Amino acid sequence: MKNSQDNKGILFLLLKNSIVQFIAGILSILIVLKVSNSIEYKLIEIIFKCLGYGFFCYLTTPFIIYWLAYVSQEVATDKKLAITVGVMAIYSYIIWDAYFFFREAIALYL
Repeated sequence: MKNSQDNKGILFLLLKNSIVQFIAGILSILIVLKVSNSIEYKLIEIIFKCLGYGFFCYLTTPFIIYWLAYVSQEVATDKKLAITVGVMAIYSYIIWDAYFFFREAIALYL
């Protein structure tokens, strides 16, 4: 039992440390997309977006993993379910946006 409480505490600590990264990842992708959409030259726009999506995935994925591990350790509540659905919706939306961007960029250059 004590080991279970230690694991829960460690996961919560990791979650607290990575929430700042998650927020920074969301803000950075918003800024990079705004800047890259204002660039006229297509190659520079693609490079900016590639870097932005890569940086987003690098910053936000640890939070998603720690959040899902933290939530799955305890009894599910309506609040945790709502937060999980909201966080995963934002993350999935941006990942799908990246997928369609890369698909379009590859088609443009092939």
